[in-house]
Order: sequence, then C-alpha cells, then structure tokens
Amino acid sequence: MKSSEGMYHWVHQICPICEIPPTKFLGQRGGAAHRQRLGVKCDIWRCGQCGLIFPNPMPIPVNGLEQHYGVEPSDYFEHHDLGQKDACAADLLHTAQSLLGKKGRLLDIGAGRGEVLRIARQENWHAVGIELSPTFAAFAARHSGAEILREPLEECGFKDQVFDAVILAAVLEHLYNPDQTIREIARILRPGGVLFLDVPNEAGLYFRIGNLYQKLMMRSWVVNLAPTFSPFHVFGFTPKSLRAILSKYNFKPTEWHIYPGISLVPAHGGLTALLEQQAAKAVTSLSKYGELGTYIATWAIKV
Repeated sequence: MKSSEGMYHWVHQICPICEIPPTKFLGQRGGAAHRQRLGVKCDIWRCGQCGLIFPNPMPIPVNGLEQHYGVEPSDYFEHHDLGQKDACAADLLHTAQSLLGKKGRLLDIGAGRGEVLRIARQENWHAVGIELSPTFAAFAARHSGAEILREPLEECGFKDQVFDAVILAAVLEHLYNPDQTIREIARILRPGGVLFLDVPNEAGLYFRIGNLYQKLMMRSWVVNLAPTFSPFHVFGFTPKSLRAILSKYNFKPTEWHIYPGISLVPAHGGLTALLEQQAAKAVTSLSKYGELGTYIATWAIKV
C-alpha cells in the first residue's frame, strides 16, 4: 500500500536529549525526495547542540507501530542470516559476561526473531525479551522459548535495579522516545550493570558524501533516516549525540567501536542506481578511519 501524509500524525519535535528545537535544516527525505519515491516526504533537521538528527515535524503512524512493523519476520529480516545472528548473539553474551564477571538477568529490547534470547537461555542466563511487533514477537517466542513482553519498556513495570545486562541492538534509531528509553534502562539496571547498543552513525562518511552528492545533483534531499519507509529509522545518532544521551543517564562507555559495515544502497532502478551502489561501496570501504564509519557499537556501564 502506497504511503500518504494522511497515514501519519505530524507532531512538532524538539531534540529529546537537549530539550530544545533543532536549528539546522538538512533537507528532505522520502516520497518525492527519494529516487524510488518510498514513503512520504519529511523535513530532516539537526540539533545544534548535540547533533541528533530527526524529522520535524515527526510523522507518527496513525495505526500504531503495526503500520510499519506488521509484516512477517522473513520479509523484514530478509537480509539477516539466522546462523550469523546466532554467532553474533553468542559474542554479545560472552562480552556481557566478561564485563560483569558473571551471568545474570538479561533484557533484550526489540528482540526481533529472538536470536539473543535463544542463545542466552542455552547459556543459562535468565533472559526476558520485549518486542512490540506482533508477528516478530510470535516468532521470537517460538524460536527462543523465552518470555516475550509486548508493551513498551516504560509500561512493563520492572522493579528498580533488577537487570544485570540490557541489549538494545539496532533499536534506538527506531524509537519515538529514545531519551525515555535510556532513562528507564538506567532505572532497571543494577549499578555496574551493562548496556549494549548499536546505531547507524549519521555523521559517517557514507551520509556526508551521500548528502553532498544530492546537493551536486541540485536536489534538496538527504540520505539520513527513513521515517516513513523501511527500515523506519526516526532518530539519527552521531558519536556526539550518542555520548550525550549516555552521559545524561550516568552511563560510561567502556567499549566504543565505529565501523564501516555494509553499503546501504540497493541496486534497484537501472544503470544510475547501479553506479550509485558501486560508489556507496567505495565510500563505505574508505570509512574505516577515525569516526567516519557507518555504524557505532558500544558497551556502557551504569555508574
């Protein structure tokens, strides 16, 4: 079904970290401002203080999150290999155990298909998941055998300082209330507990070159975010803004990794699209220096 402006509530948005209006208009994204005309056109802004990137106004789906995520996991995660995800889950859990010095109570927010939960239960963690997509939650429950809560974290009613580790993998950029979520994680984590999260680096070389390319093409477009089309990224973090939100709630990064990852441009749309994809691959391969990579991953300790 084709997206339209009427499928969204358009809500004035301030920076949730700094609690001030954005000051830098970056460009437009989606609909007529997308080469495949995906989604609905949004105005993309940046906070002048922390650098967080977001649409203003923010398009909130009229029919709730199911409007975006009410699809089969096999469709949404079509490029994710289950075996590879299991291996990544095992690495995450081993790092968590190393940082904590033990196993304990683990919460996986945005459990997806339940890979982390399944491996966690196999390795004798007490693991609980949160997944708001009904289709994803049903799959995760079957795949992992773990308890899957289907309410937002803020509505789950966890006691204070009840978890040793929280996993927030590829989730924060999807949330309409990232500040509230990090605040709630700080409340439910024990002192010395660990948080893992990873997000796209919207200040990375891929995004910088992509936005410059759009300007050279005389377009008012940007390549940041995807508020109204898959994968539905609504907040864009930079190293500065991610450090800011962690510091705000007394998290101290103990591991900080910025890496190139994979190219984000699909080869759809003929020769021009193919050339754009090859250029994106070249840019991605060059982004391994400094903080120019396309993704940020961090482990942070609650202090």
